Parts: sequence; structure tokens; C-alpha cells
Amino acid sequence: MPPETARAAHAILGRSNLYVQFGEHLETILENVQLTYLWEKEVDPQKDIAILALITFFQFVEGLTDVQAADAVRTRTDWKFALHLPLIPGIFHENILCEFRHRVFLADISREELQQLLDRLLVFTPSPYNSFQKPNALELVSLVCSLNRLDRAQQAMQQALEILAAKFPSWLRKVALPHWYGRYNHITPRLEVAVLLGQQRFLMDEIGADIHHLLEKIYQSGSHELSELHEVKTLDQLWSQQFKTLNFSTNYRPENLNLKDCDTCTYRSTGRRLQA
Repeated sequence: MPPETARAAHAILGRSNLYVQFGEHLETILENVQLTYLWEKEVDPQKDIAILALITFFQFVEGLTDVQAADAVRTRTDWKFALHLPLIPGIFHENILCEFRHRVFLADISREELQQLLDRLLVFTPSPYNSFQKPNALELVSLVCSLNRLDRAQQAMQQALEILAAKFPSWLRKVALPHWYGRYNHITPRLEVAVLLGQQRFLMDEIGADIHHLLEKIYQSGSHELSELHEVKTLDQLWSQQFKTLNFSTNYRPENLNLKDCDTCTYRSTGRRLQA
């Protein structure tokens, strides 16, 4: 534990804080937990692997996307204390979290290792955090992936509507659905932490239907100017990757998806590492 992190955490956090509990018992939590196959041996040491696994669990507890989790590592003292990181941590790119989850999807032994760590973490998780059903490793990473896919879809739809409102306001007014003005308003947070885990399924259904409706109206218009907008092309690509190739329908449910085959998986390494 870096001394400056310990001093800062003890000054501003109560001892009952969830992350204080993790930080104070981290060595015990990780004792005899093997994480050999969760990452390529030649890439990252055991401590870095544990940090990625812990961050993934924190994302699950708080309902955070990869971008939000990377920001938390950079800005939050409680996370730094839990992870035994210095107050000014090294470079950390959110794509590495997706890469980590991808490895969990691909190998049974990786899931077994992550499950071993989860079982240890839940022993030290105080109420009310421990009130949810104990997740298995595959459910946990699937849920975090679903959060990121939902966030990406919401952003792409918002950006497409913004450019259409700026360049073709009259056309957009004719095709826009009433709820779009609230759901994709530029002042609406990208994805609130308060979004309950059970709401992801409903929201992904709704956003997928919105994207399909907008793209259908664009192509029915026959307008080359509309279809060639960069934001519309991006939305179309996302539709093909996130919904069409994943068999989107009115009965779509994220738990039915084979997420390891998701075309938009950004697991490819950025070459950056978390330096503790």
C-alpha cells in the first residue's frame, strides 16, 4: 500500500467503506488465488492481473462502463486504496478491460480463476453490497459487457440525432419519435450509474428499436445526403454489429448473446499497461 494513498484514504473515508475493506484485506483476499491463465504470462505480472479482475468486480457492483471505470482508477481515492495504487497511477486505457473480459469468455480455466477470486471477494463484501445474488464469473463479465454495449449504442444514436437536427431539422421532426427528445437529449448523462442491472435488457430493446426506426426512415427517404453522414454510417455499422448480427428482435435478451463473438469487441491490446 503506497503510504500517501493510505493517508488520503484514512483522512476522507470511513472504515466501513466497501473499498477500505477490500484494501485492508487485499493480501488475504489474494492469498492462494491463482490467476495464471487470466492473462498471457509474458505480458503482465500477477498483481496487474488481480487489478483488472478487481476493477471488473467493482464495475459490476457500481454498474460502470469501461470509460467510467478508467476514470475511477484515475480520480477516486477509494479505488486506489482498494487496489493499492499510488495517488497518481500509471497510464490505464479502458480497452484493456474489454481484453480482460474477452479472455474470460474464451477459456474455462480463466473463468474458474476469476470465480475463485469472486468467491473470496464476496466474503469481504459487507451488506448491502452482498445482498445481490452471488454471480458466477461468466454472468459478471457478460453483464459488464452489456453495460458497455448499451452505452455505445446510446451514444451513437445521440450523435446521429444531433447531426440530423443540425443539418436536416425539418426532416427529423417528421420522423422523430416523441420519447427521443428525452432519451437522447444532449444534456442527459450518457449512462447513469443509477441504471439498475435489470433495466439493461429493456433499455437495449428500446434503443435497438429506435436505431432500426431511424435507419429505416433514412433509407426509405432515398437521400444520399442523409445516408452518407458519418454519424449515420457509424450508427449503421453499430446496428449491423450489435443488433443485426446478434439476431436482434423484439424478443432480444442480452443473456442469449454469445458475446465472445461480438463483432464490436475491442479487446485488442492498446499496448498500454497499468503501472502500479
